[in-house]
Amino acid sequence: MKSRLFGTLVILVAAAASAQSADKLKDLQPFVGTWTCSGMAFASPMGPEHPTRATATAKWSLNKKWLEVHYTEMTNSKNPHPYDVVAYWGYDDESKKLIAGTFDNMGGYATQDSPGWDGDKLVFSGPSHGGGMTMQGRDVFTRKGAKQFTHNFETPDKSGFWQKTDEEICRR
Repeated sequence: MKSRLFGTLVILVAAAASAQSADKLKDLQPFVGTWTCSGMAFASPMGPEHPTRATATAKWSLNKKWLEVHYTEMTNSKNPHPYDVVAYWGYDDESKKLIAGTFDNMGGYATQDSPGWDGDKLVFSGPSHGGGMTMQGRDVFTRKGAKQFTHNFETPDKSGFWQKTDEEICRR
């Protein structure tokens, strides 16, 4: 009897966690679809300042447990080595946070988390790795209605203030 009660309790807890996970994953639904992005990459050790144009696509994958986001910049004379990145966004039941794993065409990767939306702003933050170094970074997304959002990536300067390394506007 005791083991049956324990088994029932485990099933109820797992079902509640799964429901919470599904609810939090719904927070990512506004990103699903295809987006056209334009903006600016600011001068950095990775290269000179240059305008960017890109396509971003986001679709549910792996039994709708992950949002797969693919961002691809277009090559042009001012951007001969465009950025190409794939990210997987999901939800971690243990930490109760949205999570992101990001991988790029330069060999870099990042692991980030987010407490979720704060009004119209969603911020993923955590360590980014690439070029033989690790730095803290954050991706800031701001909704501008159902058909537009802004994005910028930021890193802390020597004083600890967040500085934009790039910014763009994405539209459906």
